[in-house]
Formats: sequence, C-alpha cells, structure tokens
Amino acid sequence: MVATLNQFFEPLKSDKKYAILFVSVILILMVKIYEGDASFFIKHFSEDYTNKDILQWHTWLYHHLSSLVLFCIVPIFIIKVFLKDDLGNYGIGLGDVRFGLSATLVAIIILPILVYQNSLNPHHAEFYQTHFPLLLVNSSPYYFSLWALTYLPHYLGWEFFFRGYVGFGFKKYHGAFMAIMFQTLLTAMMHIGKPESETWSTVVGGVYLGLLAYRSNSIWYGVLFHLYLGLLNTWFCGL
Repeated sequence: MVATLNQFFEPLKSDKKYAILFVSVILILMVKIYEGDASFFIKHFSEDYTNKDILQWHTWLYHHLSSLVLFCIVPIFIIKVFLKDDLGNYGIGLGDVRFGLSATLVAIIILPILVYQNSLNPHHAEFYQTHFPLLLVNSSPYYFSLWALTYLPHYLGWEFFFRGYVGFGFKKYHGAFMAIMFQTLLTAMMHIGKPESETWSTVVGGVYLGLLAYRSNSIWYGVLFHLYLGLLNTWFCGL
C-alpha cells in the first residue's frame, strides 16, 4: 500500500496536541543548537571584548539564559496556549518530596567522587579550562557564587525541557520507558562535541534523571542534582 501525503499529515487532524509536541521539540532544539549556543554569541559579539575572561563569562551567561528561555519559558507558553494542559502534568510540582530529597542526598554523597575522577581525565579538564572561565570562577567565593547563579537558569531550563516537556509529555503517548529513552537520546546528542567520557556519562545520567523525575513526579530534584554536578565539575576542573 503506497503511503500518501494525507497519511503523513494525519496526526495534525487526529491528535493535534501530539503533533504540536513533536514539532515543537524539533524546532526548539534547532534554535538552541544554533542561535542559543555559546558559539552564536562568540561569532556575533566577541569582537567587542578585549578581556578573554569577561568574554567567556558573558558567552556562557548568554548560553545559560537562552536555555531558560528556549527550554522553559517557550515550552510553558506552548503548554498553556496550544496544548491547553496543566503544568503540573509536566513535573513542575514538588511531587514525592521524601523520595526526591532522599535521592538527592545520595547524589550529594556520591557525586564528588565520580566527578573528581572524571576531572582527572586530561581531555575533559582541558575542554572546560579552554571553554569556560574557570580561573576567574574559582578565584574567589564571590565569583563562584555568581557563577552558580548563572548556571541555575540553564539547569532549570534543561531539566524542564528534557525531563518535563519531553519526558512527561511523551509518556502520555508512549509510556515511561520510551519517553525516558527518547529524552536520553536527545540529551546525549546535545553533548556531541564535548569530551567522549562526558557524552557517555550523559546516557547514564539521562536514564537516572528520567527515572528520578518519573518516580518523584517532579523535575526539581533533577535541577538540584544537575546544578550540584555542574558546580562540582567547575571546581574540580579548575583546580
């Protein structure tokens, strides 16, 4: 039986919300990869800077804020206006607080060992020392705290998009397993270009954070986990 264009566009008629969800994920990721990436800021604005540390700082501030806008604010708008759904269905609530905090506590204890071992990989450490203003960030508690504040919007956007918008969104149609695998695939692909060890760890982390969001019914414990992980990596790679 030969497929027709009408069959291709059938989801737009039979389940518009599913079609909107799928198409919006593709479009958001494309904009983030090109216009929302640090490379976009460097390409268009680097000539205005003479201080390399400040350039890196502002570059990643742009990158992190674009994550908040594209991965959080835009999906929330789509959920409310086009999907006409409750944000609580996307993990925005606190969910199972006891389980979420318990899992976070375990991560707080274990992560320093894992992240430190990863920072000993010369390729990993060199990548972050080259691309991130680690010397400036680690030069004082003030700058490290300021860096943490700039990192928070990125992880809030990241976790809401992949674990909330994609994870909970596709769970309605494909079940928890397929939804978690799908968002893990997307997060792994978003790490292509970084050190190989980090990309592989993203696969493990994607499954873990997907399960954490699913079990706790909340993205917030993933935000805490990811922020803690990022700050540990910043600290150890800058030593």
